[in-house]
Amino acid sequence: MQGFFNIRKSVNVIHHINKLKNKNHMIISIDAEKAFDKIQHPFMIKN
Repeated sequence: MQGFFNIRKSVNVIHHINKLKNKNHMIISIDAEKAFDKIQHPFMIKN
């Protein structure tokens, strides 16, 4: 269900930007979950 809400939120943002008169906007979408999978956090491993 989370995927649906993310898509709905993205569609709402795009719709809002399309209604604006000033069209100098950019939307950047990243997959943060996968990005954080590749980062090593040694401070989290400390005992």
